[in-house]
Amino acid sequence: MTEALSCIKKRIKNAKSALVVSHVDPDGDSIGSMNAMAILLAYYGLAVDIYSQDSVPKIYRFLPGSDKVKQKLEPNKKYDLLIAVDASDIKRLGDKFNPRAISRAIINIDHHPDNTNYADCNYVEGLSSTAELIYKLIKYLKMKITHDIADNLYVALITDTGNFRYENTSISTFAMAQDLLKAGVKTHDICTKIYDNKSLTGIRVGAAVMSKMQISPDRKIAWAVVTKEIMAENQAKSEDLVGLIDMIRQIEGIEVAILFREEYGKIKVNFRSKTKINVSEVARRFGGGGHYRAAGAVLEMDINMAQKLVIHEVKKYIAAAQFLI
Repeated sequence: MTEALSCIKKRIKNAKSALVVSHVDPDGDSIGSMNAMAILLAYYGLAVDIYSQDSVPKIYRFLPGSDKVKQKLEPNKKYDLLIAVDASDIKRLGDKFNPRAISRAIINIDHHPDNTNYADCNYVEGLSSTAELIYKLIKYLKMKITHDIADNLYVALITDTGNFRYENTSISTFAMAQDLLKAGVKTHDICTKIYDNKSLTGIRVGAAVMSKMQISPDRKIAWAVVTKEIMAENQAKSEDLVGLIDMIRQIEGIEVAILFREEYGKIKVNFRSKTKINVSEVARRFGGGGHYRAAGAVLEMDINMAQKLVIHEVKKYIAAAQFLI
């Protein structure tokens, strides 16, 4: 990884402007990593823009830098650098701009195992989160971890490790958390803002979706559908669905949880698994990808066909893992 870090350092020192970009439907890791990276670049004197095709979810808007995240880029504006964080493929940055057309060089910082190494500098390592890679970059550059950087990285870290519950949590993860606390992170304040601020709309949408949840006869698969009607009736947004898939996974005995969502003529599918199923492999069967226990895909078909095909595929993986079906 030293070669990748050296490549990034060289590109930063030779640049005057940069665009930091996160993946579509940003989560805590992408938002926190993106903001921290922007602060780092500003420290080096670069003129920095931060972009996400989708808006920053409300629960992350308290983070330093989130108010600067743009959803539209200036026409014809060019950058010396484009830094993509937490995006396994360049397509994950969205379809509203051409990354290669607006920047002289691209840096790819990501922890997904299926990363396509699409950039000039590819800093890809299978750590707990992209935040952990940003942290290692900061250490490599011998920068001070400011309070603003620490808050962003801590949120990114806890959201991608499930508050240090998931198996991607390691000794290095806790060592990083220790450093962030030394920089001023208030864990109770952060966790209250992230986990105890569910919107009333989110609760109502969750109740409507969960009331129609289905479970396979063997009780190994549970899935729910977010229809356009449910979203419209509750005047809900994507951010109101945060945590819903994890709630399904929490059901006793469930091995794979699936959330289907109708959106703009497509079906977004989120997968979670508990012990033995690699849902990133399932997602790749449908053109998606992700992590062993958390993945996603987008299907261009009606909701009924999507459910039929996905559930059928998941059942095959469960059978192969020697579960009863």
